[in-house]
Amino acid sequence: MDQDDFEHVAEIIAEPSNGFMTFRIPKQLLRQIIYEVSMSDLDRPPNNRRRKVIFNVNCYLTAEEKLKITGSLVGRSKMVHEDDIYDAMLQINDDGDKITISKLAKHLKCSDRTIYRTMGNELKKEKELLNNNL
Repeated sequence: MDQDDFEHVAEIIAEPSNGFMTFRIPKQLLRQIIYEVSMSDLDRPPNNRRRKVIFNVNCYLTAEEKLKITGSLVGRSKMVHEDDIYDAMLQINDDGDKITISKLAKHLKCSDRTIYRTMGNELKKEKELLNNNL
C-alpha cells in the first residue's frame, strides 16, 4: 500500500458517517496521525498484540479448565510487588527525599495508580514513618 492509498483509507476510517469513529477528527490532527503512523517502525509488532492459545480438537478439557490454562499463559503477572515498593521507599529515603506516590512511580517506572493498587496498609504506615524520620 502506497502513501496515497494509506491516506485514503485513514480518511474513510476517520469519517464518523462510515461507522468506524463516533467523533470527528480535525484534518490537521488526522494528517499528524497519518504522518506518525507512516514514520513508525512497522517491522516491530505493537505491544498490545493479541495472544491466542489454541487447543487440540481432541483435547477433552472443560471450558473452565481451558480458561484457567489460558489465563495462566496469557495473563499478565504483576510488574510491581510490595517488596519492590519497599526497596524504592528505602532508596528515596536514603537520598534524603520525602517519599511520595509520584516519586515511587517514577522510580519504579509505572503509574501512580499501580502504586496505589499494590501498596498495602503496612507499606502506607511505613511510608509515613520514614517521612516523619526525615
